[in-house]
Amino acid sequence: MDTCYIDKSSSAELSEAINSMFAWYRDAAVCYAWLSDYVQDGAFSLTDDAVLDSFESRELIAENDRGFRDLPPLTSKELDLRNSIGQGLKKCKWFSRGWTLQELIAPKHVEFYDRDWNLFGPKTQLAPILSWITSVDSAVLRGGPLDHVLVGRRMSWAANRQTRRVEDLAYCLLGIFDINMPLLYGEGEKAFTRLQEEIIRSSNDLSIFAWTAVLGDKRAFRSLWASSPSEFKSCQFLVRPALEWNVRGEYGIASGGLRTTDMIRIVRGESSRKGSYFLPLDCVDARQKKDIRFVSLEQYGPSLFARRKPWLYDTVVDIDVSQASRLPQPQYICSRESPNLEAMVLSSRVGSVQIDFSVEAFDETSITAQPESDWDLRNSILLSYRRRHFWGCWRIRTMADEPGVCVVYVQSDGWLLYGIFPWHVLPASMDRADLLPSQVTNMLQKLPVRSSARCPPWHHTVEVSEHDLGGISSEIYGTLLRIKSRKTSEIPSSRTPVRTRLQRLFKSNYSKVK
Repeated sequence: MDTCYIDKSSSAELSEAINSMFAWYRDAAVCYAWLSDYVQDGAFSLTDDAVLDSFESRELIAENDRGFRDLPPLTSKELDLRNSIGQGLKKCKWFSRGWTLQELIAPKHVEFYDRDWNLFGPKTQLAPILSWITSVDSAVLRGGPLDHVLVGRRMSWAANRQTRRVEDLAYCLLGIFDINMPLLYGEGEKAFTRLQEEIIRSSNDLSIFAWTAVLGDKRAFRSLWASSPSEFKSCQFLVRPALEWNVRGEYGIASGGLRTTDMIRIVRGESSRKGSYFLPLDCVDARQKKDIRFVSLEQYGPSLFARRKPWLYDTVVDIDVSQASRLPQPQYICSRESPNLEAMVLSSRVGSVQIDFSVEAFDETSITAQPESDWDLRNSILLSYRRRHFWGCWRIRTMADEPGVCVVYVQSDGWLLYGIFPWHVLPASMDRADLLPSQVTNMLQKLPVRSSARCPPWHHTVEVSEHDLGGISSEIYGTLLRIKSRKTSEIPSSRTPVRTRLQRLFKSNYSKVK
């Protein structure tokens, strides 16, 4: 009945009403919910102690035992009860509409009536059953504070709800997140993006990024924002971890995306993970409380990242964070969905440079590179980002005690210069990330030998060829620098030792005299 007093022809009045609606319900003495399509089951009453205890007892077990054990199986009587409620009350349209979510949560007192206006229970008494139907926490239905519930979990409450207009999927959630924003009917899914941006501006809760793409979404890369509440279905059991794994850094919305200092990179461990980037979300599934969630990221520009494989999420166990390091500089994660995002990520590798090396000769855990923001260390690729001029310096230690070698590469308008050097040969200024390609070229041209490096007991050479970068698309080609390493003892000498030459000379002369 609340909409009867709103002049929907006035955009200003409509905006004010929708932004105030949650407060209207919250401040009401009592609200009445009439379920026009519900008829009570004559076999039992929803307010019977036995019925309520069946739902509440399992809730308490799940709350007190957040381990890895499954809940005890339901008895046949409990199954029959849930089937009956599932076929009746749970199928009511009232529980599938977007706008009725705040009607359920905001008021302190709600009385529920069936099709014939027969009262069948108040919200506080029916809380365990309503929680089973809607996934809304019983504590919230009994008046508990909303801000104690993670953002991602609150979003999951709307995952199975619909509205007539796409924009209302966002507008019906304003009060649940204590957000006020202007209404712009006609903007479509952008409304939900704006809601998420407003939430992140007013909250430090990163569970808003814990969504997973719906089935059928085959995009390999996405922005950080979900496209609708339906992508939060997997967040129903999210809670805060008992202990924070990562000290929270700063973040905020900027023109380049979400600016954050929280990103980590795996520096050691399995080859499939090493060099990968992740953002920790500081939330866990209550059923597996030790598994802090992370999202995987792919670099596509200097300090620019997109979400990778958005249909999955990773945990502490998956990525072995003991081998991770925090990035020293702020990074930017794409926060604007675009149909061209995947093409942008892929094109950032066209013309890039990949380095191949022997794991027998080198310590693969020791790789470092400059400029750090231009390197995909997971695959030892210097990203081109479609630039005409770029350079990179890649360093790795040998398995011996020697410091190791460096590979330097410069490309300018299709012309390239590269070389391999013992670590100590390069000037100290090469450690700077702000060098220009022309400056690096001048340094390289002053070095006498660029095609090989002798680092006992190894002798290294480098070869260049065109290469399919692989892993993302077979149609993306770049340059491959392959380091070939041989033991110095296995390399035949190119010059005959002086003593041997003298012996041969004297032997020849002696024969002539005789």
